[in-house]
Amino acid sequence: MSQMRKIFFTILIFNSLIYSQSIGFINGVDISMLYQIEENNGIYFENGIAIDPIDIFKQHGVNTIRLKIWHTPDPEFNSLQNVLQMAQRIDSIGLDIMLNFHYSDTWADPSHQTKPSAWESIDFETLADSIYDYTNHVITRLKTQGTLPKFVQIGNETDCGLLWPDGYICDESNTAEQWLNLGILYNNAISGIQDAIDEMDTVWTLGHLSHGGLWYFSNLFNEGVSLDIIGQSYYPWWHGSLDELSTNLTQLSNEFQKPIVIVETAYPFTLSWNDNTNNIIGMESQLLDGFPASEIGQLNFLQAVKDRVTNNEFGAGICYWSPEWISTETFGSPWENLALFDFNSEVLDGITVFENDNTGIDENINPEHIKLKLFPNPFNPITNIHYEIQRSGFVEIMIYNINGELVESIVKQDQHRGEHSVLWNSEGLSSGVYFYQLKLNGEVLGTKQAVLIK
Repeated sequence: MSQMRKIFFTILIFNSLIYSQSIGFINGVDISMLYQIEENNGIYFENGIAIDPIDIFKQHGVNTIRLKIWHTPDPEFNSLQNVLQMAQRIDSIGLDIMLNFHYSDTWADPSHQTKPSAWESIDFETLADSIYDYTNHVITRLKTQGTLPKFVQIGNETDCGLLWPDGYICDESNTAEQWLNLGILYNNAISGIQDAIDEMDTVWTLGHLSHGGLWYFSNLFNEGVSLDIIGQSYYPWWHGSLDELSTNLTQLSNEFQKPIVIVETAYPFTLSWNDNTNNIIGMESQLLDGFPASEIGQLNFLQAVKDRVTNNEFGAGICYWSPEWISTETFGSPWENLALFDFNSEVLDGITVFENDNTGIDENINPEHIKLKLFPNPFNPITNIHYEIQRSGFVEIMIYNINGELVESIVKQDQHRGEHSVLWNSEGLSSGVYFYQLKLNGEVLGTKQAVLIK
């Protein structure tokens, strides 16, 4: 195993370093289109009365709102500024936020993982820096305005990786080198989150595939990537029957024993249309047997999906994708018959699936955070490494370069349990990305990125 693979292989977390809490069952909706719909005069009703759709969702048991973020979109919907505005609106009525980084200027999915235009021509080392800096900046902005997300999703439906071609791992790119690169990208994103929050903040990280996941997450976790939750999509016309869903959930839970959330699902309430935009779903052959395209069929489908999730030991929630995507006179919708509002924008019975309480994630399962920090970062040439150990023992702090080569040992001595700080003078090193790693009695407790600028 290469030195760099060893750096990322293990992250051991002590329970006493973790802010323990149950997240409850996620009753979520992704309403990333809402701002654009409202800009085009979309209005939502319940019993004929116009109501803020977020209020409607909350009144029917939704506790989490998922928002996607694009790097530099055109037009600027799903931009950071847009997300900041929506986050304030969501937080003001007491709902949790799930932030979904696409790491693209547009849609990212199993067939498209296009780099942001700002990152197109940069080398891999700079790309790794960029995903850290960008993630850190976004989370810092959200935290500063008091709307820190409870959940952060790293990539969207990353079945073949993200930030292609650097993070592509399918076909001929299913190699040790490409998995190492993908692991570095994930770990830099996670470090960007952790370095933006305080010790007692709780942020749960998710990885998200369209379906499956044994091969992907096994390889990813072998690169030392530490994700708290496994996210899956489930659209029956693409991903099969409910029994296939259950089999997939069982395989994932048995293999990884991590919480699993269906972060995207939907079902049509009709096969008719309300505008001139071609709908994605419009044929009987796309439906599940026993679940007609009707209001009750939509409700029964959602209840069946929720039952499959709750019947799994690690099932932790469901999230309906774009229930708000109605059509307006100036903005068409290919999802209009999959929304949770009818063609008169009246809320449908499918929304009641969120009203039932569920157990949620066991409170003994915790988000993984490491008390290991460097300040300042970036630095030149001196910085401090702060860390905590929970038992006395032999402590090592090692410095590695971007190639995984050991360049310096900062600490090699017995230390008592508690908080410690050590000065790192990098006078003899050149500018670049380095990794500082904490070991206790030979076990890796954490590895994080440092940026030296001279």
